[in-house]
Amino acid sequence: MKKIWVISAIIPVILMYACVSPQQRREDYVNEHPDLSREVTTAVMEGRIMKGMSAGDVRAAWGDPDRETLSMAEGSNQEIWSYDTPVGKKFTEGTVILTLMNGKLINLVN
Repeated sequence: MKKIWVISAIIPVILMYACVSPQQRREDYVNEHPDLSREVTTAVMEGRIMKGMSAGDVRAAWGDPDRETLSMAEGSNQEIWSYDTPVGKKFTEGTVILTLMNGKLINLVN
């Protein structure tokens, strides 16, 4: 009986977390990171990304990527993130590819 109670107590918490809107995710991130620059704060809140943002900033603005690839080269960590679904106001179709070097966004291709 205890196992059923634990599962039934956890499911609403999981569902509530999964239902967080993109805007709520952005607001939570900005509130948890008061040291963000005004420019980054504004971009995150508007669902925009820009070069120089951290991986966390990008996730807050656009959510988790559909795919992530990590490689190491000459002491640097390079990540390639792909978003297949429309994101932001500028990218409404097609796949968007982001390149992050050592946790910072350095390139974006649509």
